[in-house]
Amino acid sequence: MPKIERVLIVGAGMAGLSLAIALKRQGLNPDIVERQAAWSVHGAGIYLVGNAMRALRSLNLFDQVLRQGSLIRTQTLLDDRGRKLATIDTESVWASCGPCVGIRRTALQSIMVEALGTAQLHFSTTVVALEQRENLVAVQFSNGTESLYDLVVGADGVRSSIRKLIFGDSQPRYCGQVGWRFLVSCPPSITGWTVFAGHRGVFLFIPVGGGQVYCYADAAIAQPLDDPLEGRLERLRSRFGSYASPVPEALAELQSSEQIHFGVIEDILQEPWGSGRVLLIGDAAHATSPNMASGAAMAFEDALVLSKLIVSERDVAQVLDEYTTQRITRIRWVHEQTHRRDQIRNLPPIIRNFMTRYLANSVYRANYSPLLAEL
Repeated sequence: MPKIERVLIVGAGMAGLSLAIALKRQGLNPDIVERQAAWSVHGAGIYLVGNAMRALRSLNLFDQVLRQGSLIRTQTLLDDRGRKLATIDTESVWASCGPCVGIRRTALQSIMVEALGTAQLHFSTTVVALEQRENLVAVQFSNGTESLYDLVVGADGVRSSIRKLIFGDSQPRYCGQVGWRFLVSCPPSITGWTVFAGHRGVFLFIPVGGGQVYCYADAAIAQPLDDPLEGRLERLRSRFGSYASPVPEALAELQSSEQIHFGVIEDILQEPWGSGRVLLIGDAAHATSPNMASGAAMAFEDALVLSKLIVSERDVAQVLDEYTTQRITRIRWVHEQTHRRDQIRNLPPIIRNFMTRYLANSVYRANYSPLLAEL
């Protein structure tokens, strides 16, 4: 009999869903609780680099994602006036691993929800208390019920309630960036990942299939700010309207501020990730800014590694130790490279553009080469 049978997953985002899918395919039926009242998707689109697609292949989701998404073969970097700085052949970089794909978040979520099938998933439910006993965890839920588990997995994002319950008031760090995300029709000139880099701001296009493109715009700002819904569209047009075509055309297509998701960019690297019979995965443990596009990949990899350990006949302490051993070097690498890339992009444009023109390909390969290795 497995030593870990009763598993609670807190959070039904990328990390939580992928762990639940992996466990179900290995014969376990975890409970899942989600604070939202229903499936809620923010962010519009997502860029999946090669190791993310490799992980999705292991989850038997590769074909559906590739079919509904858009294959990304290159990354093109331009300045805000549209002058090309560099083109990166991403297809060759990831050839031994998997393709890069852009896809709408709703499409990816639908694929994962379908793969999950019937599960003990409870919306509008949070964990209000955890009591670690000798051989189990007693969990009190916001609906007034209590259940016992062998393992509790916090997969509830950068503002994790489970992290706070276990490790106290561990707050994420503001990355010095705020971002806007939305979907519009894909301009004919956008055939791959394409970024326009201006002064302390960028505007990124990623085709996501179905004739649409995911737009991500961000600004480097010393202190976090709020961007209220009222007037958001007008402010976004004012901030990025001077960028080269097709940026103004993409902004002109938007009809209302409700189409734009705004958020402050935060990161955290919580160490340790576990205590007793509670473990953090995904953004709850190691969120980063999006410039490495590795958040989903790390979440999927977390889920695959953890699911195999859970069914491996190890006890909980061994699972937590081995999980950390297998994941920590990779996670730290992604965090380190993300911070370095953030520093480069915040350099004065003339210096940043010079470095991009001559170093983009070598830096890209160096940043991602450790992630090509199998788990």
